[in-house]
Amino acid sequence: MSELEIEFLVGQMILTDLRGIELKPEMAELLKKGLVSGVILFPGPEATPVDVRRLTDEVRAVCSHFEPIIAIDHEGGRVARLKNGFTRIPAMRNLGEKNDEGLALEIGRIVGKELRSVGINLNFAPVVDLDLNPENKVIGDRSLGSDPQRVSCLASALIRGLHSEKVLGCAKHFPGHGASREDSHQELPVVDADQETVRRRELIPFRSAIEAGVKSIMVAHLKYPAFDRYYPASLSERIIQGLLREEMRFEGVVITDSLEMKALETIPLEDRAYMAVRAGADIILISDGIESARKIHSALCTAVKMGALGADRIYSAYERVRNFKENLFKSSELPPVSSLERMVGISANI
Repeated sequence: MSELEIEFLVGQMILTDLRGIELKPEMAELLKKGLVSGVILFPGPEATPVDVRRLTDEVRAVCSHFEPIIAIDHEGGRVARLKNGFTRIPAMRNLGEKNDEGLALEIGRIVGKELRSVGINLNFAPVVDLDLNPENKVIGDRSLGSDPQRVSCLASALIRGLHSEKVLGCAKHFPGHGASREDSHQELPVVDADQETVRRRELIPFRSAIEAGVKSIMVAHLKYPAFDRYYPASLSERIIQGLLREEMRFEGVVITDSLEMKALETIPLEDRAYMAVRAGADIILISDGIESARKIHSALCTAVKMGALGADRIYSAYERVRNFKENLFKSSELPPVSSLERMVGISANI
């Protein structure tokens, strides 16, 4: 591989944060060169639908030779990045209590329609973690409930609703964050459950999401010693390759949770990225700015050039990302900006 090819292929494995509603020159340059695959938006609570759409139009304009992933965390409830002028979606616990598959499908459709209208093509939702531990504050009301079958049914309906509007969903946080006590944003959680329990409990909603056609799964920074005594899921070949790929037959894109989370703080940032890619992750998620993205890009390129990361691993990740992007809606499918007030936050959606 030439140096330029390595830089582009590695870049397509990195997704970094874009905060606010302005595309700054440094970020535009990264996108233009293909040194990142796209962005995850944090537009702020005051951002209007028009603000977000203008931003995503700018992102697409600088990505002339590839389709960018434009992602967001928009689950509903307390994790809703779009507020000003958008439909307010209740916490998933509320939806779980209603146990209405048709309502879940409609919520997925509404969210998908609004996200596509403002140019967002990937939603990091639904949460398919089970609400198993009352001491767990990071999941809690973000979960659809504690019953695997109910969560499976409702989450699959949400995914189908998103897909009906050509917005892709992402099932998270594999292999399941709901039984932990600790918050992986702050420390490394450990789930001490045996394999049989995990297979009949945590893994069921992920299997259903795969059957529903989900194209991406987010892997969490938490340890499941029954599957891997040494590495957290996001850095574990046994969990990503062995459990998710080989046993569960998932062929889509594997995305890490944000690499800057404190669950991994004992490992240098560049090493986290290398270990995640070596374990089988296809996309590395960054939420701490351009400098982190540059460091990771440089480190991964160096690893490829030195032979520490094989070309086959990079090519396989790129092929999955390329196939994933073929499912994204095209720019020609975006509605005109002038129609946003008729499509976003309207009373019929509430």
